[in-house]
Amino acid sequence: MPMSNSRRRFLRDGLALAVAGAVPLAARAAPAGSAPRILHVMSFDSPWRWTDGQFSGFKEGLALADAEYRVFQMDVKKNSTPEAKARVGAEARRLVEEWKPDLIYTSDDDALTHVSSHFAGQSLPCVFSGVNKTPEQHGIAGAPNIAGVLEQEHFVQSVSLLRQITPEVRRLAVIGDLGPQWPPVIARIQKNMARLPECELVTIRQTPDFTGFQQAVRDSQGTADAVVQLGIFALKDEDGQNVPYQRVQQWVCENSRLPDISFWIDRVFHGVLASVTVSELEQGLAAGRLARRILVDGVTPGSLPMEPTVKGHPVINLSRAEQLGINVRSSLLLSSEVVRGFQWAKPA
Repeated sequence: MPMSNSRRRFLRDGLALAVAGAVPLAARAAPAGSAPRILHVMSFDSPWRWTDGQFSGFKEGLALADAEYRVFQMDVKKNSTPEAKARVGAEARRLVEEWKPDLIYTSDDDALTHVSSHFAGQSLPCVFSGVNKTPEQHGIAGAPNIAGVLEQEHFVQSVSLLRQITPEVRRLAVIGDLGPQWPPVIARIQKNMARLPECELVTIRQTPDFTGFQQAVRDSQGTADAVVQLGIFALKDEDGQNVPYQRVQQWVCENSRLPDISFWIDRVFHGVLASVTVSELEQGLAAGRLARRILVDGVTPGSLPMEPTVKGHPVINLSRAEQLGINVRSSLLLSSEVVRGFQWAKPA
């Protein structure tokens, strides 16, 4: 459920609480033998499979039944401006001061940027997952108190899956918003094109607004065989407001005749044809295991490697395939998660 601009909700044992403001923190250690307090700062919001799956995986990987959790939702799909992100990040940091957690777990880049990176070099342990930018870009490389899991898209595998579905795909158009996390993703895509000698990257279009995105999709109908969707959360309408990503994907389904891929399972539920998705569960599991090594085994966070998860999850939207007139082989359907319908078309 989206959060209002006037408040941010965090959850404790399912109860909504309110926080505001920010003050500096001197890190504290948990009393010996006490249940650890974990503050989870989501860049995005809940309910949403990507964020909820990371958190579920984290708790499974940590495997401490008595751990006490609070969750703070930055909701950057809605709070997308630099000023709004800074404001909600400050609110999260104030919660750190007020609640005094034993460890901060952040998911995705904005929470790392606006929360954990502010504690780099202190003694408060921080663990992250779902991060696209490099540790150097976040300014946390070498920080002794930060460990985490990088999110690297399964680009080559996703294109290979798409070409198994529709072998005529050769020309790829990359389209997305101007989110700061996308330059390293685009750089990896460009580098990995060498592993796809049968394919060509014909265009990369990034745009701040929905109108520009629509034009980019229209332009690719005659110049590309498939679209690679990147960010669609920060596309502005004519009033400068974010267009809901569900509406963006509905428009694509209704106006594009090109097969498409993205890298996250929620996109497939909203109409992207196929993806070998980054597993939100694997991201969270890996982060939880890092947290366990820190809290239980006493390992220094900075001594743990910051690596991406490698296990992808193939997903196909059969309804989108039917809409495009594509017959998907049964062997592909048996080896992938199959989605039917479009989430935006279902009753709220």
